[in-house]
Amino acid sequence: MNRFFSSVFSLLFIATNLNVVAQTTVEIEEVEVSSRRAPVEFSKAARNVILLTEEDIKNSSATNLNEVLEFVAGVDVRQRGQQGVQADLSIRGSSFEQVLVLINGIKMTDPQTGHHAMNLPISLLDIERVEILNGGAARIYGPGAFAGAINIITKTPKTTEATIEILAGEYGLRQIGVSAAIVQEKMNHRVSFQQQESEGFVRNTDYRSSSIFWESKIKVENLSLGFNLGQNSKAFGAQNFYTARFPDQFEETRTQFASVVGEYKNKRLEVKIQAYARKHNDRFELFREGESFYRRLPQGGFANNKGDTVVWYSNHNYHQTNVCGAEFAANYTSKWGKTSLGYDYRSEEVISNNLGDSLSSAKQVVNEVPTAMYYLGAFRDNHSIYLEHNVTTEKSSVSAGVLFNSNSQFGDGYYPGIDMAYQLDSAWRLYGSVNKSFRFPSFTDLYYNLGGALGSDQLETEESMNYELGLKCNITAGFGHVALFRREGTDLIDWVRLSGSAITQATNLTNITIDGAEVDYYFFPALIGSSLNFLKQVKFSYSYMTSRNKSSGFESNYVLDFLRHKADMGLKIKLAKQFYLNWNTSYQERRGEYADADGIEQQFDPVLLSDIKLSTEQKSLNVFVQASNVFNQEFVDLGNVQNPGRWFSVGLKYNVKASK
Repeated sequence: MNRFFSSVFSLLFIATNLNVVAQTTVEIEEVEVSSRRAPVEFSKAARNVILLTEEDIKNSSATNLNEVLEFVAGVDVRQRGQQGVQADLSIRGSSFEQVLVLINGIKMTDPQTGHHAMNLPISLLDIERVEILNGGAARIYGPGAFAGAINIITKTPKTTEATIEILAGEYGLRQIGVSAAIVQEKMNHRVSFQQQESEGFVRNTDYRSSSIFWESKIKVENLSLGFNLGQNSKAFGAQNFYTARFPDQFEETRTQFASVVGEYKNKRLEVKIQAYARKHNDRFELFREGESFYRRLPQGGFANNKGDTVVWYSNHNYHQTNVCGAEFAANYTSKWGKTSLGYDYRSEEVISNNLGDSLSSAKQVVNEVPTAMYYLGAFRDNHSIYLEHNVTTEKSSVSAGVLFNSNSQFGDGYYPGIDMAYQLDSAWRLYGSVNKSFRFPSFTDLYYNLGGALGSDQLETEESMNYELGLKCNITAGFGHVALFRREGTDLIDWVRLSGSAITQATNLTNITIDGAEVDYYFFPALIGSSLNFLKQVKFSYSYMTSRNKSSGFESNYVLDFLRHKADMGLKIKLAKQFYLNWNTSYQERRGEYADADGIEQQFDPVLLSDIKLSTEQKSLNVFVQASNVFNQEFVDLGNVQNPGRWFSVGLKYNVKASK
């Protein structure tokens, strides 16, 4: 299998270089990305940053960001529910808690659990691009960017316009999205709304979700102000999501988010001040309450229509997290380079009936039964100070810095890092990096205790050293990179089940090292011959990871269940005038095992996932037919959570711009 993928990459590489006479260098969009504290042009970054553009998103058959990321090198999307209901993100073999998700540079991490990382108040209509930084990034983003970060940049409208998108498909899938933008001389405003629902592909997989997002930007000379406000709501059947012992689960979440960002720039100085607040409510039903599921008993407990009674389960889980933060950052340019200095503050609070220590007084859960009370809670705050210096010449760049972090619950620590790059010639760029990263346990890791899952308030901070050596190329009709990396983890946090035990518990594993390699290539055939004009783009990537550590004597839920092999390929083909076919496929082979509903250890089977989209693109109207999981594969990303088979849908997107 390894030999096969190596051969495919080699053939693509050779094919793009056969026509030496007609050599053309691909123009990579020169956007600034956050691969260090001071933003840098994409082509000059001394790290591996994957850039997903608005065009990439349009070419996919995805209806949500989770599905877009499914076909990205090094990213593992472990789906629990269809159509973006819930998914755990992993970068380079990390756990779902070790990836930081941001919107416009604002951290969206939920301290309750990383399972809520993708409960974002935006839709694909809002996204201009996605920056994926592979590898530890503590000195750049602070706590949480243990294995990497995903920064979602929302659209800045260039003209007054309105867009509507409608989608319908199998299993009662219905989706509608609208957005509108007003652009004036010194300001612009944009608002969007999306709603989606489905009856589900099997029992207890129905869902409904909605999001609304508002953004305004004002710019006057060297000053700019930005405002974001959004909300996301989800309610979904969670069949087997967290345990196969009690399959009929249900969850409802609501995320509310607001931020303000002010920036000042002149020739030498850039100052940025931002503040934000995020509130998240989570209602989790281990036994779903409903006509076809369970009902509350007057004397306490729950019972279903079959007569099964659960007396030890008296109420659902209710959690509310409140996060607020502020950051000051300054970049100063001198003849010695660019120096960055900043301070970042963040407070995290949870109130719950299951997580934390006793509150001084209980609080009623809004819009719930009288017995639904918050009587537990926890709070912590975090302070980060960072210093970074960047030196860039015509041929080379060096970025070195350190972050000092102080947390009220876990103490202090220093986290240094350095990135270096050298331009070998006009086409090839060599880079390397060494960075130390860390993550604090979530409140679920520390306190959860229900249904056979047991947290531990004795958990330590997990840390890692991240090493990477890579080579980037921008050559005839294509660009790409190859990289070798290692992550040496200490005190990694995992949920494990000891052999013979029915309890899954949170624990610090000692030392876990993951080694890996990545390669990707973007090929534009039309640039090397008119006979290939029909083939607009070919994308290929392959990642391989290994670890000497094994789950001997226990079953690992997250840390050791990574993708050993992942190969992705995408094609965009022009079938006729204004008619296009987009095909994306991913081969995934996962290491590890899981216990089925009978407690028997099962291996994860390899899977080949393919999505196809056929579209016609007119000036203002885009009509499309698409199918996910075309080969109707049966597979699980997480033990016992069934993923949907082939799923057809049709839709249209209409955009109208105001006349000048």
